[in-house]
Amino acid sequence: MNGTLTGSAARWLDEAACTRLCVDFANHIDARRYEPLLDLFTDDGVLDRMGTVTSGQAEIARFLDARPAGMATRHLCTNIRIAFASADDATGFCYVLFFQGVPGTAGEPAQASGPPSVVEYHDRYQRTPQGWRIRERRIRMAIRP
Repeated sequence: MNGTLTGSAARWLDEAACTRLCVDFANHIDARRYEPLLDLFTDDGVLDRMGTVTSGQAEIARFLDARPAGMATRHLCTNIRIAFASADDATGFCYVLFFQGVPGTAGEPAQASGPPSVVEYHDRYQRTPQGWRIRERRIRMAIRP
């Protein structure tokens, strides 16, 4: 091998990069790291949360900044599947087990505010000069508590 990745090895790396976007989104939103979360999207990226659509990083930032401070969340992503439409475009799907609660105090865990729900992420990914990014994320309820 001359140091160049074969087609299947490059495809595995692309799939891993898209999978990482899915997981990084969940980790960043739970930790309220909004600046790195915004970097996961293309400049004109779309976030469609149960039919409420925000377009572009500035509008997504406003949505994130409006999240209640007195809320703790955990998003557990599973069954992630990535499919490639072309070398630079992919789609993704995963189930997300979503927990919500009230933050704990002095290092104590959060208190759940009810049973978890299950949502689905339906994603479109795009390769950019900076690497793979989320072009569109549609979040849909799958199982309501």
